[in-house]
Amino acid sequence: MKIPKNSTFFIEENKSFEQWSAHVSLLSHHISNNDAQRWLLFELQPYQFSLYFFALLMANKQIVIPQNGQDQQLRHCMTQADIYIGSQSLEGCCTFNLDLSNEMTCLDIPEVSKAIVLNESTSILFFTSGSTGAPKAINKTFGQLVKEIVQLEHRFGHKLGTGCVMSTVSHQHIYGLLFKLLWPIWSGRDVFLKPFEYPEHLAHEVTKNSHRQVCLIGSPAYFHRLVKDNVLIDCKHNFEVIFSSGGPLDFNSSLALQRDLDCGVIEVFGSTETGGIAWRQRQSIDNELWNLFDDIAIQVNVITQQLSLKSPYISGDSWFETDDRVGLRDNNKFQLLGRVDRVIKLEEKRCSLDDIESTLARHEFINEVSIILLIHKQSTQRDCLGAIIALSPEGEKVLLQQSKLGVNRLLKQYLKSFFETLVIPRKFRYVAQLPYNAQGKLDKKQLEQFFD
Repeated sequence: MKIPKNSTFFIEENKSFEQWSAHVSLLSHHISNNDAQRWLLFELQPYQFSLYFFALLMANKQIVIPQNGQDQQLRHCMTQADIYIGSQSLEGCCTFNLDLSNEMTCLDIPEVSKAIVLNESTSILFFTSGSTGAPKAINKTFGQLVKEIVQLEHRFGHKLGTGCVMSTVSHQHIYGLLFKLLWPIWSGRDVFLKPFEYPEHLAHEVTKNSHRQVCLIGSPAYFHRLVKDNVLIDCKHNFEVIFSSGGPLDFNSSLALQRDLDCGVIEVFGSTETGGIAWRQRQSIDNELWNLFDDIAIQVNVITQQLSLKSPYISGDSWFETDDRVGLRDNNKFQLLGRVDRVIKLEEKRCSLDDIESTLARHEFINEVSIILLIHKQSTQRDCLGAIIALSPEGEKVLLQQSKLGVNRLLKQYLKSFFETLVIPRKFRYVAQLPYNAQGKLDKKQLEQFFD
């Protein structure tokens, strides 16, 4: 298998595809001389990550990708690897250290550059946090990743056109790896590999490259913060399309982005386990249905409403059952109803944490909210729900006027119109913003710590 289009330009590094591929080939040569087969890869610098990733593929080595670079996480993932390569220091672990800076500087590019031949059956082991928060290993093949980016190009390539790719997400997560690294390289589009953590930095770079059209890859958490003060409006004519994944994007945020930046916002639904399942581009609050990607078959459990699917991005021919609840509509469109693992019982009363969250999120006082189950170890106290809330400007005014107790009372009264008293949150915490990790996911441990 070869990369089909050799025209990608790495803008920030000022490197051509030929320079990049020569560096990959040189690094692959040295990696091939190492007997280790399973390589743990964590590299913060995204261009360097791309060199390591493709060099390991070219050397036909198994790649292990951790969910983050915390020392204990890396050491846990090392149980599945023989050697470590990357930017972190892992004392006591077998590490691949090689300084090729002089060799890369002196390379005769035409002489060294050659077609990068890749084995589609090469294994890539992703670690991601499961429903319990513990690291979970998910095995993919490189061929499955390629199938997915081919599908992305088929479905959305015309929307990107010849625009360059910029992002706010990490290359260490499968969403960033697919959308901002593999897809541009496979389709021959120019790319900024560095993630733009702050909108001001993104706006500066877009303005500096005003001759370029931009496809922006981001997360709901980033876009929810952006719309409060959208500094990208002044360069809105540069944006061709925006992609969001990692969780549902609030309709008002989606509408504000489309209005302020005058471009389409496409949400992608999926997971590390399943790959992409469906997509949508909302034009009205009633347009909440998701459209299946090609070659994916789905069915729904009539009792639990759980979604099952068959997909070319999942190994095996059996149905894969997800933890997502859906309502199936005509033409294989569906509505997301929440997670099975977020349907709980409180004193025999069944409730959905997602339903309570979405109801609270519609209140004018609230920008973002997360509902968690608080389990008391002492039998004399009953379990209850806790609400962590980022208030809107209106909510913050009321908080100053009436105190926390007053806001609690108002929100509880609002919820009584929808839910039984038993399942209404008993504890409320008000924060400037909800805690998200580098992948744009809510940090469950930090949420729980608000109630310690």
